[in-house]
Amino acid sequence: MAITSFLPFVQSPSAAASELIAAVDVGTSRVACAVAELGPDGPKVLAVESAASFGIRGGEIVDLKRASEAIQIAIAAASDQADADVKTVVAGLSGDVKLSFTKAAMELDREHRTVTAPDVARLRNCLVGECGPGRRVIHRFDGPYSLGDLQGLERPEGLLGDRLEMQAAFLSMAADRLDNLLRAVRAAHVEIEAVSLEPLSCSLGAMSEDERRLGAAVLDFGAGAFRGALWEGGRLRQICVLGRENGKVQSQSGHYLAPVGGMEGVVMALARRFRIAPATAERLLKSHGALGEEGTIDKTLPESVEVAAVDGLGSVRVETKELSLTLEEVLTPVARALREGLSGFSSGHSVGVVLTGGGAHIQGLPAWLAKRFGGAPVRLGAPRWELPEETALAPEISGATACSLYGLLLFGAQGRADLRCRLATSFLGRVSGLLRRLVASF
Repeated sequence: MAITSFLPFVQSPSAAASELIAAVDVGTSRVACAVAELGPDGPKVLAVESAASFGIRGGEIVDLKRASEAIQIAIAAASDQADADVKTVVAGLSGDVKLSFTKAAMELDREHRTVTAPDVARLRNCLVGECGPGRRVIHRFDGPYSLGDLQGLERPEGLLGDRLEMQAAFLSMAADRLDNLLRAVRAAHVEIEAVSLEPLSCSLGAMSEDERRLGAAVLDFGAGAFRGALWEGGRLRQICVLGRENGKVQSQSGHYLAPVGGMEGVVMALARRFRIAPATAERLLKSHGALGEEGTIDKTLPESVEVAAVDGLGSVRVETKELSLTLEEVLTPVARALREGLSGFSSGHSVGVVLTGGGAHIQGLPAWLAKRFGGAPVRLGAPRWELPEETALAPEISGATACSLYGLLLFGAQGRADLRCRLATSFLGRVSGLLRRLVASF
């Protein structure tokens, strides 16, 4: 099943000779860039670097100048490490993403009743993504097809029947927000080769093709939003995005409000609860944050930890157990909303749940989420990239946090391959037509 991108791939002038590819993941907390060399076994990563995000909120550009500076810093650092001149990039964006579906059908020729390639092409052209005003379709997922009583067909050409039907899914985002990304990247003195949205790039980087076919849910615990994507039969079936626009969720105790805006919202909730600075709350979450039953939490964690108060003058003692209970209270409505948003998830999705994003590394999160997804297996996603032996990645660009970046490399590599295939097919078609005309002239 091919994934169509509605932003055409542009071949980099330098890529044809060196077959280098660069990807930029524009996130809320950081901008990451990877430079890789394309080979028969997929992208071989040469360098991975990141820069702190500025001018980016919830995965969207809110300050063009500062955002472009962050993007430029990340690209320059990766380019220097790989000793490469990056001219074009595959850009990844999150933000306001929606998934829509549409169907179309056509009656086949009553005399021949055979599905032909032109029939499939005409039916495909009838399907247009209805994503609403002010939105732009970025990805398209075609199929499956139906031919009479035959359901779930991938290649109906050559089969007999009376009526051919197909379904298509369209992944879109707000046009203005997409244009802001394009401007920010181009202001960093590079051109955009292709764009991929977060639900796709995260899934490509965290799962294999076979896993996406068997079926799984990908949960991204990113800084700007919590996102869920449900895959089935190799296609994206459902998405769920809990961003800042979703408002706030009242905690069960009623002591404070937890904004559903990604891990940044969780950090702010902890900062309010314990009266500490957000930066302190973030460090506390990484070092002592844990979920689950008391007996399952790492015994090496101290019973309490002393951290600086919000005023920077005094100190606050935080009980590890209280931190765990607070974290569970904040994330429980998030887990519930993600499960409800991916209502199609069932025991039939044999891969289970794959976690990505910086928040995925919270101790005990896989087992805690498994209980809320009907006991399904839950694992941390990890990019299957090949890194140079001497490369030591920072935590913010390794493990589950790097899945989206690796997915962008895979998406770009597939786009390059599809582009070469189309060019070769077009060339061979012209040569074949010329030969036919020459033969007919004799």
